[in-house]
Amino acid sequence: MEFLAESREDPDRPGITAIVIDDDIDTVSVLCEFLKIKGINVLGKGYDGATAVKIYKKLEPDVVFLDVMMENPDGFYTLGKIREMQPDAIVILITADATEETRKKLLKLDASAIIYKPYDINEVVSETNRLVLKVKEKLLDEIAVKNARLQEINTILKNLLERSKNNSIHTPEYFNKKNMN
Repeated sequence: MEFLAESREDPDRPGITAIVIDDDIDTVSVLCEFLKIKGINVLGKGYDGATAVKIYKKLEPDVVFLDVMMENPDGFYTLGKIREMQPDAIVILITADATEETRKKLLKLDASAIIYKPYDINEVVSETNRLVLKVKEKLLDEIAVKNARLQEINTILKNLLERSKNNSIHTPEYFNKKNMN
């Protein structure tokens, strides 16, 4: 297990963050280098599913690149565990297993994307950008809805404050009369 960065609050870290998990050390090294060249900041890397879960929990990357056919445990189990922690996590499964059975299992586990080996790095980056943009658009929509609701609440509060100011029992004259009696 390798942590390449310790914190999500690193102000010098550009753009999309990721972790790369594959049981083949060379595949991890090459994919990490490609991702870095394409501007994706690799925070950590690992070589089995158990490590993937630990790294994901610690670093909370934007994207997980996960091999399917690994041991301790495999990518199916690992995807399920990451989904338990964060249902909306972007988990891109990378596999050489192009069988329909594997594809169906990954889709059932809600894989964000499936990329087949050998892959084109431009396809990997394009799919990553598409998924991250989709999440950002969803967040912006949620923020817009919350902002509109806050505006409504502010208007209600402003109206209540105005009515309160106009209410005669809150005026200084009311309290002066009350104290004289």
